[in-house]
Amino acid sequence: MSAYAEAVPAGAELRHIARPAGGIAAWVKPGRGIPLLFIHGNTASKAAFRSLLAEPALEGRAWAAMDLPGAGESADATDIAAVYTIPGFARAVGDTIAALGLDSPVVMGWSLGGHIAIEAAGQGVPMRGMVITGTPPCGPGPAEMAESFNMEALGEVAIAENPSREVLAGYIGRKLYGESLPVSDELFAAGYRFDARARTHFASHWLGATEGHHARTVIAEWPQPVAVIQGDLEPFLDPTLLDRLTWRNLWRGKGQWIPGTGHAPFYERPADYAALLAAFLDDIEQGRTGPL
Repeated sequence: MSAYAEAVPAGAELRHIARPAGGIAAWVKPGRGIPLLFIHGNTASKAAFRSLLAEPALEGRAWAAMDLPGAGESADATDIAAVYTIPGFARAVGDTIAALGLDSPVVMGWSLGGHIAIEAAGQGVPMRGMVITGTPPCGPGPAEMAESFNMEALGEVAIAENPSREVLAGYIGRKLYGESLPVSDELFAAGYRFDARARTHFASHWLGATEGHHARTVIAEWPQPVAVIQGDLEPFLDPTLLDRLTWRNLWRGKGQWIPGTGHAPFYERPADYAALLAAFLDDIEQGRTGPL
């Protein structure tokens, strides 16, 4: 683990947060407005957001991007059963917000990160809003997960502990970040570094429904605004499902689509994604957060 490192973006600093459950690494950049906290997805790290964070639409804004336990520059879990679960990851998010002194941030969760953000909201982690991408609210339990996901596409890597290097590379290079842009060596390295034990454990734990807040109840009751920003070529889920769910406070009353992008629209078209993200923050700051 000590050999793995990611270059810190200009103007940011790398912070290490000590926790009994394992240390967390985060990039932190001071700035104006409501702070943003970015949570990456499965088989990735905070480096997934590098190009998005450099977009002019977000220039000058306060943000942090964390590595989940077992990812990037964070420590692997010593207690897998407690840490490598969606509720366990959500507790890490709460610890990170507290340790960094983020004042009720807007949390952007991508894929697994979106499930974690929803669970964090259910746990009462202080957040002023949420952005989810590549995340169908579902579970815990198997019924909604089967309805929400393309399980064949997920099973190739996303919930497999020991895929071959070749299969893992294909998953990262084509499905995870889309096919419109080449995937950087940094993102392949982050995917290979991800603790493979986390993939199978968080999935089996969520399917087992022994812990966690019902995600669709959370989004139907949570009073803070939620923005859904989604690629229309999403390979892992039916993105139209998102508009059919019940949301208490869905930004603009519907999902926001970035055409021609897949699971990571913020990577394929970062300028378009950043513009939507900045508009969402502006609406929160100006009190315009109901359906518009």
